[in-house]
Amino acid sequence: MIERVSGVALNTFRESVRDKVLVTLVAFAVLVMGSARVIQPLALGEEAKVIKDMGLSAITLFCVLISILMGGRIVYKEVEKRTIYIMLAKPVRRWEFILGKYLGLMAVLVVSLAVMTAAFYAILLILGVGVEAYLLLAILMTFFELAILTAVAVLFSTFSTPITGAVFTFAIYFVGNLTRDLKLLAAMSPSVVVKVVSQFLYYVLPNFSNFNIRAEVVYGAVLDPDALLLSGLYALVYTATLLLISAAIFNRKEF
Repeated sequence: MIERVSGVALNTFRESVRDKVLVTLVAFAVLVMGSARVIQPLALGEEAKVIKDMGLSAITLFCVLISILMGGRIVYKEVEKRTIYIMLAKPVRRWEFILGKYLGLMAVLVVSLAVMTAAFYAILLILGVGVEAYLLLAILMTFFELAILTAVAVLFSTFSTPITGAVFTFAIYFVGNLTRDLKLLAAMSPSVVVKVVSQFLYYVLPNFSNFNIRAEVVYGAVLDPDALLLSGLYALVYTATLLLISAAIFNRKEF
């Protein structure tokens, strides 16, 4: 089983790293982080904080775009090119195929995250901004965020076109960053319908706001280790659930 899953993952990784979309987004991320040199004189004494926040935000944004744009077509393109028939003709179970595709894309995201992080630290050194290991906590939370988001993208890729999947994945990501507002809306709204819908979305959609600790890290706030651990466990459970659903949907498709 491990050999079959790793084979699919390795093949997915090799195909993805040659994708022009990936190279372009990573290059743009580095360019955006490098542009901090331009805004440095305008930061009015807060240069370090602005540059750090800008760099961490750029890493998150471009990794999210990679996850959505590449994840939304990772299964669909196999069906469109009909290579899925060759793959499933081998002794590869459908759930192994889905897991392999997911792990392959996550490997691409880990590499992208590492490249962007290295570029971020290099830029901090060039600009004379203090380099702190504490910033890596925000990168770690971004990884957990990407783990869920990639699983969402793979889920939509099993039954929708790349454009539709990308739109829905982005919508879930957008709303998932507003879950705290949904909870507040449910508590304040006099409408029963709004309360029910808001509470439903709050408990069903992934709570991406849990992973956004960029401001706390940039300003050196003390973070609760237990909260970070729970966020990691939440990402693991939510991701596993989405992959199970993806495998179930893919298993019911006829090829």
